[in-house]
Amino acid sequence: MNAFPWILVSIVAGLVILALLMVVVIRRRKEPRRVDYRNYFVMGVIWLVFAPIMILLPWILHREEPSLAFSFFFVMGIAYVIIGLPNRDKWGKQVEAPPATRKKTMVVLGLALLIGALVALLFAIRF
Repeated sequence: MNAFPWILVSIVAGLVILALLMVVVIRRRKEPRRVDYRNYFVMGVIWLVFAPIMILLPWILHREEPSLAFSFFFVMGIAYVIIGLPNRDKWGKQVEAPPATRKKTMVVLGLALLIGALVALLFAIRF
C-alpha cells in the first residue's frame, strides 16, 4: 500500500479551495453584514448543553473515563454566551419565517434525521 496519505492531502486541498472561495465571496459583498448577537447567545446555550453530554457519553455508554476532548465545546459555549448577553440591546427584532420556508426546513431536517437514523442502524447491524 502506498505510504503517502492521499486522502488526507485531498481533504486539506478541499478545505483550502473552500476557504479561498469563501474569501472571494466575502470580498465581493458590497455592504458589511450586521452582527447577530442573538445567534451567538443561542449557539452558546446549545454548546453549553451539548458539551457535558458529549463529555459524559463514554461513561454513560461504556463506563469508561469521561472524555475531556469535548471540553473545548463547553468553553466555546461560554464564550458565545459572554459575547451575546452583554449585547442584548443589539439583538434586533425577531423575524418570523414564512410558512413555505418553515415547511422546507422541516422537510430537510426530517430527511437529515432519517438518513442519520439509517446510517446509525447500518453501523449497529454491521458491528
